[in-house]
Amino acid sequence: MTAKIIAFGGYDKRKPRVRLLIEALRRQGGLAEEIHVSAWEDVPQTNIPSRMALVKVLAKLVFGYPRALWRLFRSPKGAALLLPYPGIIEILLVGPIARLMGRDVVLDAFLPIYDTIVVDRALVNADGLIAKLIWRFERSALEQADVILVDTDSHGDYFSREFGLRRARFETVLVGAEEHFAPDAAQDKAEDILGPQDDERPIVLFYGQLIPLHGVPTIIEAAKLSQGKSARWVMIGRGQLEPVMRETIGSESGSAIEWIEWVDYERLPAVIARADICLGVFSASDKAARVIPNKLFQQLAVGKPVITRESPAVDTLAREFPATLRTVPADDPNALAEAVEHALADRGGMAALPQASLRKLSPDAGAARLLVRLDPGS
Repeated sequence: MTAKIIAFGGYDKRKPRVRLLIEALRRQGGLAEEIHVSAWEDVPQTNIPSRMALVKVLAKLVFGYPRALWRLFRSPKGAALLLPYPGIIEILLVGPIARLMGRDVVLDAFLPIYDTIVVDRALVNADGLIAKLIWRFERSALEQADVILVDTDSHGDYFSREFGLRRARFETVLVGAEEHFAPDAAQDKAEDILGPQDDERPIVLFYGQLIPLHGVPTIIEAAKLSQGKSARWVMIGRGQLEPVMRETIGSESGSAIEWIEWVDYERLPAVIARADICLGVFSASDKAARVIPNKLFQQLAVGKPVITRESPAVDTLAREFPATLRTVPADDPNALAEAVEHALADRGGMAALPQASLRKLSPDAGAARLLVRLDPGS
């Protein structure tokens, strides 16, 4: 009999990772129930919410948890408890309760807290007390889980090494892409976003949060190097590095980039479909080397070639699909500009992934392994 899982807590349903993980478990016949406490809907979509936003989230959790726990006590016995992202905030409370009920706890770690705040974005002093407290909190939270989900093997290696946890406790579930990211997205011409289609200049597209992880300065410099070579470098997103973007747009070289601050999520597939080349992440940080960003799966699903930084997380895919996924050294705008130029000159040599290959990049395989792990006799 297939192991059953209850998705529990104040998880953020706006995150594709959350929706895709839950749907993969549902498709595998392993999702028994969702017990969701609505808490994140009014918080701006950022990986690091403000303190006031966190206070509001915690208040909603406090008021919503009694009813959620009551439903949990009445739910199917023996079903494991899944805390989707950002369940790490809740696990110190939920973990002991689940153990009293004899339930396994599965935590989707997804984005490491310490690495994001202290190392990648350098928002606090790495040698300070706050950084040490964040590290201790994250380690204590991870220890509460029986199984820890990660989006790449490289992230599992990182968590195991950084926090001294057994590597065997981790299970990789790829992020994948939602169904509306598909080749037929081209039916929506996105002319109101990217202009009329009779503009035949090729489009080099980046979208995502303007954060260090994505290597925004590298992309900006590569666009400047490519200025005058006819391609349109379109960047979509907001975030921490907006001042850098505004400064660039206001400079003499600002015409190298078209900046669009926001596109509705439902329209993204159409925007991707208009692009000739899509861009991934380019930061030289350790974190960037461990991720396969959600947008990479989305771009491949729409049928577009992608250029991203070389890394242990993505190199296996790049070797398997060299006509679709090309890599360049991290933090190297010259290499990126050259790779884009070569890709645009050789557009016939870059092809969309076959549907069979796309299925291999879905979260379903990881979800199936998780269910077998929770119920080895199934």
